[in-house]
Amino acid sequence: ARRRNQRENAQMKRLNRVLRIATILLIGTLVTQATAFAQIGPDASSNARQGRIVGLWDVDVSITNCDGVELFKFPAMHKFERGGTGQVVPATNPASNSAHMLVWSHAGGNDYQSAMKLFRFDPDGNYIGWTVVTSEISISEDANEYEGSGVAEVFDKDGFLLPIASCPTFTGTRFTGE
Repeated sequence: ARRRNQRENAQMKRLNRVLRIATILLIGTLVTQATAFAQIGPDASSNARQGRIVGLWDVDVSITNCDGVELFKFPAMHKFERGGTGQVVPATNPASNSAHMLVWSHAGGNDYQSAMKLFRFDPDGNYIGWTVVTSEISISEDANEYEGSGVAEVFDKDGFLLPIASCPTFTGTRFTGE
């Protein structure tokens, strides 16, 4: 009886070891598959489109009062970098606004979203606050043109939202150096 108990205990230990190893392998497989699925996403063709906005763009910007009345226009350069960041260089007086930094994400298909922030200064060069522009962008099928629109919210230096929103619209063509 004692020998049978020892044999059963040894078999139980082996079985427990095998079950632990199998559980570890199963968890490892599930984690690996979940990670691969998160990277590929449910639609591989959509995922392949997410980086098409990356590059440098010549852009025409029109600022309206959100009722469609154009306030002013200017050219700009938009740069979208891999990893979801970018920069905007407007052809406006650099004494009144800082460089514009942005983040962007792929919304699906040919559509993207971005948010940019710039600091504002009065005519004497004093910091007076910032502006945040959120935009939706649609890129052409050949990835050489895009258009978009957004909303600009203006904040004072203490972070209070001011009642002076504007609505930029823009069109861009890929800058190739030509």
